[in-house]
Amino acid sequence: MLLSLVLFLAINIWSGEAPSYNSLLVSRILGGLAGGLIEALGPTIVAETFPKHQWARAMVVYVGFLAAGSALGPIIAGAVAHGVGDWRWYQRILAIAVAVNLLGSIFMLPETTHDSMGMSGPAMVEDGDTDSKAEATANEFASGSGQEPNPPDDGSLSQTLRKEWVKRSFSAHYVTMDWKAALLAFVRPLQLIALPQVVVTTLVFGLTIGWTVIIAVILAVVYAPPPLLWSSLHVGLLSLAPLTGLLIGLPVGGALADMLFNRHDKKSQEVHDPAVRLPAVIIGGLVSPAGCLVLGYGLQHPHTWIQVCVGWAMLAFGLTGSANVLLTYAVDSLPVRAGDIGTLLNVTKNSLGFGVSYASVSWMQKSGTASQFATMAGLLWFCYLLVIPLWLYRAALVRLMTRWY
Repeated sequence: MLLSLVLFLAINIWSGEAPSYNSLLVSRILGGLAGGLIEALGPTIVAETFPKHQWARAMVVYVGFLAAGSALGPIIAGAVAHGVGDWRWYQRILAIAVAVNLLGSIFMLPETTHDSMGMSGPAMVEDGDTDSKAEATANEFASGSGQEPNPPDDGSLSQTLRKEWVKRSFSAHYVTMDWKAALLAFVRPLQLIALPQVVVTTLVFGLTIGWTVIIAVILAVVYAPPPLLWSSLHVGLLSLAPLTGLLIGLPVGGALADMLFNRHDKKSQEVHDPAVRLPAVIIGGLVSPAGCLVLGYGLQHPHTWIQVCVGWAMLAFGLTGSANVLLTYAVDSLPVRAGDIGTLLNVTKNSLGFGVSYASVSWMQKSGTASQFATMAGLLWFCYLLVIPLWLYRAALVRLMTRWY
């Protein structure tokens, strides 16, 4: 991850100082590769760092920040273009942000991989013995025979933590130098295409991100030229709408999904069912595609920009409000492959975003905004309907996971 951030930083500096269009194009292609490597690690870090009853809330933060980039980017770009008038400064600002992220990762994001030995220092208690040893300790204190342990005053604990932090942050101890396995990692994500929950998650995620890209392109085409003649600053400020939708979706895709999982977990402690989070998808499955319809009809009369913003916020709501629930469900179904799921997800959404950005304007000019956005809504609703079989056949999917993965 740190190497990817260093590469991403260097490429953003290159983009800001690119002497020609071809140089800028190559830098952005390489920048997308470096940025994609970083994005794909999110599900793995969440799965390794947080307990399962907090996964949806943790994952929604990852998804929210990931999607917020597509909203904050146009806002900052519009402000830079309006205030500075030099596109290079946008790339320089990105380079500064990446540098801050790199420093934060160096000092505050140690390796999250768990090992069986735990931290060096006091022996870790095995899970099976935890309750019995805790009960024995409690009985000792109740009888007066136990002595409350005093914290060491020689700084040994802080020394142990410092060594562990250095070991996890600045060494290759947790990196398996298996080049054969590294080559296989390029094809491992493709194996997951056969899994229904992964396919549905990537489709919903990819289409929602793709439609967001289409909207950003179309709004610039509609509002910047005559007769509206909006400035780049005002066009960029329209992106506050999806940012608002993402924020509204946070408690739905996070707290509500975890509440459903925790309630089921308390009732059926012996049965782990990742699919119990899926009912939380219903809200976003209804609201997000409907946002496309609101947008399409709103763009027929562009001066009603409030309607356009409401539709865009509704669409973006689906990323944190429902797509995040699907991502949490997919990762919980196969935690050991969380990194592969993240890779497949990011490749799909970025490929769709790249493709639709070329066809969006010609599609609008040929079909009109109402027809175009109605088609987008229909495709997104179709993908959400695929969640129903995931719920109906959830037991069969669990058996499939156990047998093949």
